[in-house]
Amino acid sequence: MHPAPADLQTNPKRRSQLQWVGLISSGIYLLTLLFYFKGPQAHSRTGRELFAWFLVPSCLFLFWKGYKAVNDAQETPNVRLVLGFGIVFCLLAFFIYPFHSTDVFGYINRGWQQVHYHQNPYVYFTAEIPHWQQDPMLRDHWIYNPNPYGFLFTLLARVLARIGNGNWWLTLFLFKGVNVLAYAATSWLVWSGVKRLGHAKPVTDLYLFMWNPLILLHHIANGHNDILTGYFVALAVYLGIAGAGFWIIPVLVLATLLKYGPAFLIPLALIFVIKNYGWKTAILSSLLGVTIFVVVSAPYLLEWKQFRLEDIKGNATLIDNSLHSFLIHIFENVARLLPPLSSYHGLVDGLIKNVLRLGLIVFLLAQLVTIPKNFSANIFLKKSLLIMFVLICVASSKFNAWYMGMLLPLALLLDARYRLRRLVVLITAAELFSLTFFKQAYMLNFFAMILVPSWIIFRKVRKEGRTELAPEPSL
Repeated sequence: MHPAPADLQTNPKRRSQLQWVGLISSGIYLLTLLFYFKGPQAHSRTGRELFAWFLVPSCLFLFWKGYKAVNDAQETPNVRLVLGFGIVFCLLAFFIYPFHSTDVFGYINRGWQQVHYHQNPYVYFTAEIPHWQQDPMLRDHWIYNPNPYGFLFTLLARVLARIGNGNWWLTLFLFKGVNVLAYAATSWLVWSGVKRLGHAKPVTDLYLFMWNPLILLHHIANGHNDILTGYFVALAVYLGIAGAGFWIIPVLVLATLLKYGPAFLIPLALIFVIKNYGWKTAILSSLLGVTIFVVVSAPYLLEWKQFRLEDIKGNATLIDNSLHSFLIHIFENVARLLPPLSSYHGLVDGLIKNVLRLGLIVFLLAQLVTIPKNFSANIFLKKSLLIMFVLICVASSKFNAWYMGMLLPLALLLDARYRLRRLVVLITAAELFSLTFFKQAYMLNFFAMILVPSWIIFRKVRKEGRTELAPEPSL
């Protein structure tokens, strides 16, 4: 059947629009590279804030325009166009100097601490290295805290620092290069996964990851390691979709050894493997997972009695930009108006913390209890995303924008109509405002970048539900 004349006119127009979005976006990322070429300290705080308010709305507007061009096309858009510009954006972001967060400097610190000083970073602070200020490989980043990351990432930091061999710039680009590999692998995973699941427009899902400004700016430009965790979590679910259930638990163990959150998915994965592949496969898979844990953690656990566990716990439970932070700041502001309430600060803070933690436990148990007899890969995917979302965006005392890198690949494997997928995509876009002063505006932060997107999706889903239930107009 030949396409209608309108189609012949619409598709070149959509393609041309996508090309223009790609070209302008490339220009903005290039401008960001040039602006931060000498590092963020080359500009005043006001200058950086003004540039952020140019960068964020521009990227989000172009991301939205590109999405419309891809999603509304009546025929399948050119995949090469999406892929090609995605590669260009990634390369430009790779060369942008970390301008917002210095976490990647901390990664280098942990790696060099092991290679050059032969110290276990779970036992020794960077500040405890004699004359650390004189070492050009070390930077002033979380120097009074033990290593907060999993054993696998700590081992990776050691390997990259050894390859870097005392060259700070080379080591920086090695860390960012690993993220680029994760970006490429996740792109393939999303593309292959959605095609296996029969999504109507796989190129839209690929676009939402490869052109996503939060992924490009937080994970490639600023080098956050959450993209690695996000890849392994999505890979575990992908293996369930592909029928390779034996590898699900070992892959989740690897994800947990990067950052600890995916550990909450292991009981769910174990039940999935038992129900779909049998006890024998589940036991062998678990044994492989345990073996991986022992091998990776052995170099560090030899000194486990000296671990700074209280400091590690303190870092993990830090109250920052989360629902906990939002609620306690509301109380603090009310207490300023009613001073007698200030004496109850500790009580209220403890109540919020305990309610959130207890709620998480009850929620996790509910997810396990409500597993159906036919525990399909699609249900495993939905429950995995829901658990990770509640853990990161609701129950955790600490939240940062780059944590969304652990959720987005998983969300994109779901059908475009699924409400939690839509919410994750919208929050991921909204969290780009963390590059502005919103990051330090504790109440505004959570309200604007998580609660408002949640309200938008709730209203939209409710409206769609009313439309579906409305009676058909009579002839």
